Parts: sequence; C-alpha cells; structure tokens
Amino acid sequence: MADRPWILIVDDDDDMQKLLAELLASEGYSVEIAANGAEAINALDRADRPCAVVVDLLMPGVVGQELIEYLGSEPRLASIPLAIVSGSPHLAPAGHRVFTKPVRAPELLAFIKERC
Repeated sequence: MADRPWILIVDDDDDMQKLLAELLASEGYSVEIAANGAEAINALDRADRPCAVVVDLLMPGVVGQELIEYLGSEPRLASIPLAIVSGSPHLAPAGHRVFTKPVRAPELLAFIKERC
C-alpha cells in the first residue's frame, strides 16, 4: 500500500468483496478487505489512513452504521470519504453517498476518483 492510494472495502459478501476489489485494483488502487466493522477498525488502526472506505450496512458483528459512527468520532478518520454500498439504502445515515446494490461501477469509480 506504500505508493498507491488504498481503499478499505467493508462487506461480508464474498462475491461483492471480489467484485469491488477487482474493480478498484483495475483502476490502480490498493485494496484491503474487511468482512465486518470490527475487522475494518483493526485495519484502520494498523495502517495509514485510506483515501476512501466502501462500506456495506448490514453485516454480522459491528454493522456498517456502527463503523460509520466510529469513523466520525475519531479525529484521524472522520474526514475519510465514505461510499455506502447497500441493498438497504434506506438504512443509510444522512450525509453520505449511497450506492444501491447492484452497484453501478462508473458511478462508484467517479466518486472514488474525485476523492482519491
């Protein structure tokens, strides 16, 4: 992750993880995957700040809403751009960009490129 901007993908669905990782890697980003909010917090604690986080809302353990609240409460992490990718977009907290599953790749990439 040293010289390429990196993105954290937080989703418990293996197919979605693979799809998003391949999409973002093909655009030159380094990618790290977390299957839930707790894994995401561990990744953020041990690494430099990512240029963006792509997060699902409904996952086992620490869910997306809790992760979003955590990010907002941490000064080092609060300004990281968040892309919420969810099959339940109505559950998304206000103030974040929401992409409904199935995600449209060009829209997500435009969001990421603008912020990274």
